[in-house]
Amino acid sequence: MGRRTTSAVLVALTAGLLLAGCAPELGEFKRVTGELSAALLRQEAQDAFARKGHPIQGKLKCRPDIKQPTDLVVECTGLTHAEAEAHFTGMIDRYRLARQDPGDASLPGKYRGTVDGKEVFRMNCFSCKPHLPSGAS
Repeated sequence: MGRRTTSAVLVALTAGLLLAGCAPELGEFKRVTGELSAALLRQEAQDAFARKGHPIQGKLKCRPDIKQPTDLVVECTGLTHAEAEAHFTGMIDRYRLARQDPGDASLPGKYRGTVDGKEVFRMNCFSCKPHLPSGAS
């Protein structure tokens, strides 16, 4: 499944999460949504580490934090090629995600990556289009 398709599925699941409220199935629904979020954010986080000069050995190990009541939170860990500990925390903004236009594969949220405890990136969106200043074309 490509990034755009996976993102579209996540948008649909997130919309369902917003509507589900406190339904008994919410725990299972959150688990599935969390696992999909972890799978989707893994590659984005690895790419972000590489752009900052800290490529990851193999793949990051990612897991959703399903204890969060409503947020889609993902924690990832791994080693860089230089044998440094990499840690990624991401929280997908499910409200912005649910309001995205069809075909928009961006992942708004709060994302932070550290290497050996030092922050190497902090961002609020993966794969987002840059915003032009008002009046620019």
